[in-house]
Amino acid sequence: MRYRYNLGLAFEGVAASHPERPALILAGGRSVSFADLDRLTNQLAHWLNSLGLGRRDVLALFNAKSVEGHALMLAALKIGAAYVNLDDQNPPQRLAMILATCQPRLAVSDHPLPEAILRCCQSESVPLLLLPEAAVVDRLPAARLAATDLVTGGDPAYLMFTSGSTGTPKGVAIAHASVLNFVHWARAEFGIGVGDRLSGANPLHFDNSVFDFYASLFTGAALAPLGREIVGSPADLVRQVGERGCTLWFSVPSLLIYLMTMRQLDATSWPTMRCLVFGGEGYPKAELKRLFDLFHPRARLVNVYGPTECTCICSAYTLSEADFAQLHGLPPLGRLAPNFSSLVVDDEERPVSDGEVGELCLLGPQLALGYYRDADNTRQRFGCNPHCTGFAERFYRTGDLVRQDENGLLWFVGRSDNQIKHLGYRIELEEIEAALESLPQIRQAVCVYHRLRQQHGRIVAFVSSRSPVDEATLRDALRERLPAYMIPAQIEILAELPKNANGKLDRKQLQQRLTGI
Repeated sequence: MRYRYNLGLAFEGVAASHPERPALILAGGRSVSFADLDRLTNQLAHWLNSLGLGRRDVLALFNAKSVEGHALMLAALKIGAAYVNLDDQNPPQRLAMILATCQPRLAVSDHPLPEAILRCCQSESVPLLLLPEAAVVDRLPAARLAATDLVTGGDPAYLMFTSGSTGTPKGVAIAHASVLNFVHWARAEFGIGVGDRLSGANPLHFDNSVFDFYASLFTGAALAPLGREIVGSPADLVRQVGERGCTLWFSVPSLLIYLMTMRQLDATSWPTMRCLVFGGEGYPKAELKRLFDLFHPRARLVNVYGPTECTCICSAYTLSEADFAQLHGLPPLGRLAPNFSSLVVDDEERPVSDGEVGELCLLGPQLALGYYRDADNTRQRFGCNPHCTGFAERFYRTGDLVRQDENGLLWFVGRSDNQIKHLGYRIELEEIEAALESLPQIRQAVCVYHRLRQQHGRIVAFVSSRSPVDEATLRDALRERLPAYMIPAQIEILAELPKNANGKLDRKQLQQRLTGI
């Protein structure tokens, strides 16, 4: 078997092995074969190449999950360009920061964009094009580009932007080799084969979509892309997943909890489903038991864990009846993928004993290249294992506080910083604080995460102002700077923010103010 050292070659290999099998399952019983998708990919690769896009360039995509949008991602991989999927509902100010960081040579959209987005791209000097008409694409060469052979495993495949503690989103750069390792592990862990159909409910600018895209199209399974309008309608979502015959689901727990709360799932839902995978945030066992009772044993339920910096997922844990002997807390993170290793360390980077809490540091082949054009943050989070002798071993500091039990299972305890998981999104509270402090009325801002129940929390901001201001005005101003999921549910305006004995802003006191302790 030919060695696939880059994702372009890997996809060609899958398409050659399963040319007539469906690659994309669309609404209304329509589908696109692997052969047709590969042909379209080659044509769009020629188009991108003709526009000057090449190896190690960045291609920005406004992708509404069209067939052409997926082909553009594949085309970028074939020519060695790193793609980044952008959310056209991002506030222009935040989008401008992302564009300034990744400096794409070109932006392409598969749908018309709001005027504000057009102006943003123009202000950042990013050429923005709509996809060419089908008649134009049909005239392009369908043969593969020789440039595909020149792409290395170390070239970046994609950038995924996460919230940044400095107020600027960070672009995680993931290499071809890391994704290839992830695909190999996912195929084995979930038994993914050519008969599977994976639900594509995750937004393409969201890390969980990496699983949808690569675990399907690079294993010979089919992907069922589900657009924003479908995911936003619980009844339509459940119906479409069933009608498209999906066998494997992946989402954040929040979406599954929402579907259960809206009473859209019952014992007859999704008859072809064999595996429900969830991750990106904790799934409280009291809520998870309801889902387990509906689908077990006909479907496997799997809790997964993995930072964006480790290519989406690096551990999995299959739930059983024994996990619900008591219903408080969260299920374990499980064991790491076989070719991953870890350190659990204290504040001074000394390994802790089993059962003790420490920060999880990950080592393995899925580690990111670093943060794109951000050497400082890369140095802070990525380093060499200080306990390694004889050779250098690169690791990533997750910031996640965990403990490892006597059976080798990892359990999540909390965070070592002010990062939270909200609605599946990884958010640095400092980014919200920076947005607030950029407003002329605000002197200081502090954000805390107030967990109302095990499964639900809300972001609460406390601010001191230079001039009279009201909560509604602040919220409107934030909508111009932050995406909707980062807007605080509550903003309290105080004369002064509390400080501790060291003169630092006292987050603990503000947290206690909310809980009434």
